[in-house]
Amino acid sequence: MSSNFQSSFIPKEPITANQVFQKKKMGALGMLAVSLFIASIVFAVAVFVYKNMVNKSIANLQSQLAAAEEAVDKETINEMSRFSQKLEIAKSIVDRHKVISNFLAVFSSSTVSTVTFDKFDYSELSGDGLVVNLSGEATSYGGIALQEEVFYEVPYFKSIDISGLKLSNRGTVNFNMIILVDPKIAEYSIDSN
Repeated sequence: MSSNFQSSFIPKEPITANQVFQKKKMGALGMLAVSLFIASIVFAVAVFVYKNMVNKSIANLQSQLAAAEEAVDKETINEMSRFSQKLEIAKSIVDRHKVISNFLAVFSSSTVSTVTFDKFDYSELSGDGLVVNLSGEATSYGGIALQEEVFYEVPYFKSIDISGLKLSNRGTVNFNMIILVDPKIAEYSIDSN
């Protein structure tokens, strides 16, 4: 036989770690991949924890809402709702209410001393204002002209029509007057009283 033949399977030299598992150096791309993997795991755990916290918060708020709903007295709310509707109806009635006292205050303060009125009647035009029909007596024709001039200076009087001028037996002048009044003067408001 040959002398080079080896009968033992045990190596004569020790096996080094380099030969079995060779350690490879990790490059920048490998480090980035490992970092992204770890970051995605941390992010997934954070999202899971946050989702559970939000779900618990929603459940807590729903139970609080249900408790608050049970505490509300439905009959009281219905009663308040009916009262609110009645209040709105009353408000609309008051808003449409016409107050002639505002007109009378302006009228009396702008009547000249030489003119007296003995008939007063008014009616409402739809949206255009009030029509006031008057008849009166003045000491002279000049007094009537002065009265008309003073009334034209009142911003609430839209138009003034004088007719039926007639000299009376006592020396005074009788006349008829129609005044178209702005509807704003007849609107009810808190400060109109």
